[in-house]
Amino acid sequence: MSVNESCPQEGLQGSPYSAFPSCCRLLKEANFWDKSPICLFSPGKWAFSRMGEFTSLSILENTSKSANFKNFTFIQLNEEFSRGKGLDVGARFWKGNNVVLFFCDVDIYFTAEFLNSCRLNTQPGKKVFYPVLFSQYNPSIIYGHHDSIPSLEQQLIIKKETGFWRDFGFGMTCQYRSDFLNIGGFDLDIKGWGGEDVHLYRKYLHSNLMVIRTPVRGLFHLWHEKQCLDELTPEQYKMCMQSKAMNEASHGQLGMLVFKEEIETHLHRQKLSSKKT
Repeated sequence: MSVNESCPQEGLQGSPYSAFPSCCRLLKEANFWDKSPICLFSPGKWAFSRMGEFTSLSILENTSKSANFKNFTFIQLNEEFSRGKGLDVGARFWKGNNVVLFFCDVDIYFTAEFLNSCRLNTQPGKKVFYPVLFSQYNPSIIYGHHDSIPSLEQQLIIKKETGFWRDFGFGMTCQYRSDFLNIGGFDLDIKGWGGEDVHLYRKYLHSNLMVIRTPVRGLFHLWHEKQCLDELTPEQYKMCMQSKAMNEASHGQLGMLVFKEEIETHLHRQKLSSKKT
């Protein structure tokens, strides 16, 4: 199996990148990459830069030491950031036998159980796998009434209060490299982040391959602050803002935040009333 990651340099101190070392350890322990390199395509926010290269290498070096692995390939290109281009470059770089490609972003946490599902639901020339992952809400909102926010592993709970099934996302996918190349890969005219995954998904839907689409319990999108940049196209910006709104909390939780002042005023009046009686 080859794990392909395309990651812009943002939020390095936040939760998205905290999953990267643990996922590398899991891959190593499960012997999923004893023959396949991990291809990390890591630009700056919108243009590759020396700073972006330095930060990416630092992440890889630190993870390499902590997880005790060296089987990865670092690919640096000097051009405008494109998620689809990054994944496409990584997929075409592989020169070995036909392998399962798992396209994964750095804000994703996955388990060994999911990796088995990834392999079982793919077959060259027959089927590709599009799992529906569970997306976390903002921990600061969900656990705001607690003394402290639980550790990452303790937050991986599938409940309606902690997150939602991200059925509109098509970025995390498993397919054999031969199928990816035969279908034509990503649309490289799509720049930035967003849209390229849906385009690839639609190409598979119109092919002779079976597309397996189902929720999985071992794949989580970690919450992190989302920035919708001005460089996005109108459609990409709209998608980004919709995703940002859905990621924060449930409707009920957001409603409680909107009416927080009204609720506190009511409770204060009740408290005063009880004192008088």
